[in-house]
Amino acid sequence: MSDRPPCDCGCANIFGAREAQDDLKRYRRDGAASTTKALIEAIVAEGIQGATLLDIGGGIGAIAFELLAAGAVRAESVDATEAYTTVSHEEAERRGLGERFTGRVGDFVALAPEIEPADVVTLDKVVCCYADMPALVERAAERARRMIGLVFPRETWWNRVAARVLDAWSWLTRDPVRWRLHRPADIDRVLAGAGFERHDVSRDLIWHVVLYRRSAGTS
Repeated sequence: MSDRPPCDCGCANIFGAREAQDDLKRYRRDGAASTTKALIEAIVAEGIQGATLLDIGGGIGAIAFELLAAGAVRAESVDATEAYTTVSHEEAERRGLGERFTGRVGDFVALAPEIEPADVVTLDKVVCCYADMPALVERAAERARRMIGLVFPRETWWNRVAARVLDAWSWLTRDPVRWRLHRPADIDRVLAGAGFERHDVSRDLIWHVVLYRRSAGTS
């Protein structure tokens, strides 16, 4: 897996083996996080039987495992970190999903040309970690046949303050990770240009959960 194009977002610096194991334990104990669960439920409500999934920034594989259990036939995860990809593979094998789950390490934008399209594409708390949002979302849209699900930060004053604090800390500690607040209207514009319509699912204090469906007559 290490021969794949690396992601320069710096995520591997903070999402290591210990964090991956902790997230897996939490998922096994409590299930998916509330916003992730809301996204999963919205996708299942649209119909997932026989569908394929591409999960960008798939982490430990929670979305993939839940949608495979709900009727999806195959799932592929692309994650920036070796640690999380390793954990997701191990968990897929433990669940008996090894033949239906594939994981790759690297920058999705760089890997996109070699990745097969899927019925459903998800980006759960991913666009806030990526500098070139238009490229990321455009490549994701090119791979989505039916719908794209995103979880991203709300455009609020408290999120802006939090982003500044986190970026200041990253600068002081020489950590390349940045928390980026991309305007929701900009995300909408990119996906509308690719033929998708926005349908809000839910939101909490920090996050928006949004499902974009491909418009009739577009492909």
